[in-house]
Amino acid sequence: MGTILVLTAYLLYLLFCFRFLIRVLLWYKAVKQQAAIREAHVWSCRTVASTAIEVLFFTRLFHTNKLLWTASWTFHLSLGFIFLRHTWYFMNPVPELIIFIQPVGIAAGYVLPLSLLIILIIRIAGGRDSYVSSYNYFLLAALLIISLTGLVMRTYYQPDLIAVKDFITGILIFHPDALPGSVLFTLHFLFALLLLPFVPFHLFTAPIVIFEANRREEGLGMILHEK
Repeated sequence: MGTILVLTAYLLYLLFCFRFLIRVLLWYKAVKQQAAIREAHVWSCRTVASTAIEVLFFTRLFHTNKLLWTASWTFHLSLGFIFLRHTWYFMNPVPELIIFIQPVGIAAGYVLPLSLLIILIIRIAGGRDSYVSSYNYFLLAALLIISLTGLVMRTYYQPDLIAVKDFITGILIFHPDALPGSVLFTLHFLFALLLLPFVPFHLFTAPIVIFEANRREEGLGMILHEK
């Protein structure tokens, strides 16, 4: 089972890299084509600031649906702290910052599944008006399973953390160690791997897209003001 899981990890990681590369090439091609017809470059500190605020605080979603905004922002914040906390399994020695945020990461582990449930309920209750695809439901379900199995391992059935760290580190250095004897960890790790190739590409391009939208709005405002 351990060998199969390790091979699956390498395969899905390659799929993620391939998908990411394809999306980058397609995005670069689209940007290059738009550059020829793009209006004069207009941007300012105000544009940069508004973009940063929107990326960090989802201001457009806030004005659209405040309940969904609360759940989404809480989800992203919790996921960020959980990710930072999990870097403990990849580092030796562990930086002081990662050690310092461990309590925050643990607390975020309790908040994450609740925020995911709220998002899922809102999406289902929204019906057709929410325009949610099966892809979105898959992401929510996978994240919910990952968060719940992680929470159960933290609370009731904690695996051997040394064995977990040795196993994950071994995969990263291409010297796999034995799979920890925990069904919950295997399920947790497997769903994390399955999620990897389906990571939304807009997470990487959203700041640039929002910046371009704000830049165009600012340029349009200047033109209207001049008229």
